[in-house]
Amino acid sequence: MPEGPVHIQGVYTVKEGSGSRALEPKAVSRSIITRGFLIGGLALFAILVWRIGPDSIGGLLLKVGWALPLVFLPHVLVTALEATGWWFAFSKNGCPIKYFEILQFSVAAKAIQHVTPSISQAGELVKIHLLRLTGVGSDVSTASVVAAKTTITISEFLFIGIGLAVALSYITLEPLLAISVGLGVLIMCLAVVGLLVWQRLGLFRPLIWISRRLSVLTKFLDRHEDFLSSTDRMLREYLGEGRRFSLSCIGYFLGWVAGAVEAWVFLSILGLPNDPMFGLLVQVWLVLVIRLTAFVPANLGTQEAGAVMIFSFLGLTADSAMAFALLRRVRQIAWIALGMVILAKFPRAQHSRLFS
Repeated sequence: MPEGPVHIQGVYTVKEGSGSRALEPKAVSRSIITRGFLIGGLALFAILVWRIGPDSIGGLLLKVGWALPLVFLPHVLVTALEATGWWFAFSKNGCPIKYFEILQFSVAAKAIQHVTPSISQAGELVKIHLLRLTGVGSDVSTASVVAAKTTITISEFLFIGIGLAVALSYITLEPLLAISVGLGVLIMCLAVVGLLVWQRLGLFRPLIWISRRLSVLTKFLDRHEDFLSSTDRMLREYLGEGRRFSLSCIGYFLGWVAGAVEAWVFLSILGLPNDPMFGLLVQVWLVLVIRLTAFVPANLGTQEAGAVMIFSFLGLTADSAMAFALLRRVRQIAWIALGMVILAKFPRAQHSRLFS
């Protein structure tokens, strides 16, 4: 594909295209609130580095030495497993494009997700956009991304549940904190059950019902009912396919486990206690922190504070926590750069048409 710059802006609206309905983005100004969270995250990051001490953090990072390439390699496995989970999130006809393209799209979407508040789900919108650029129908694209989001959430909660069960035998949590985390996980599990029921009944069914009763939305329904109904049908069919649904969940679950392996590798190359259970506990806690601070762009500052907290629970020092967190940032920056390179391969004309 010819190369060209990519201009991605975030909110998608449904628009009729030639022969099918397409999801197109609508340019929006960056939220002042988001900027405020970004500034707050930067301030928290700076305070942590200043209070802990740049010299002690730098001293630990210098110990990495020749092992620096290991910082980037484990995430190859994580990304491959996540792409596998998405690959199996397509309905019974299977994924209409090659696995390598799904792998590339996963890297590109994750790059966007890393530089935006994860609560915005910008990465999921980019996945739909990239699928549309390859000629995949908007209903197939949307259904696969919604299905993948469902299976990755289920696998994530399973991973967190196992991790918390292990945590209780390794560290002592304050009763209030343990109860709060437990209630949070319970609420998230109930939300997943509700989402599955909603998809069974029809994800867009409430929108169609409202559109039929409000004259102001009649034109919207006339233009997009086929797309909405087709997407709902595909989601119901997919939920009925136990094999592909299970394989998608397994792929994503193994991706979370690979993340714990990455944490263990980081602990090892920093010369810290590298009990595999420590890697699991660190990864589970950071996943929780990332989800709870999804409104902060790139979880800047909050991810580092979460690392300091879990390391203190494990009896490790604050400077080792910051060194660990900075290694994650280095890996993250490298993969963001790779994702942007992938996005830059798409023609300028296609992006200007879809992102105007």
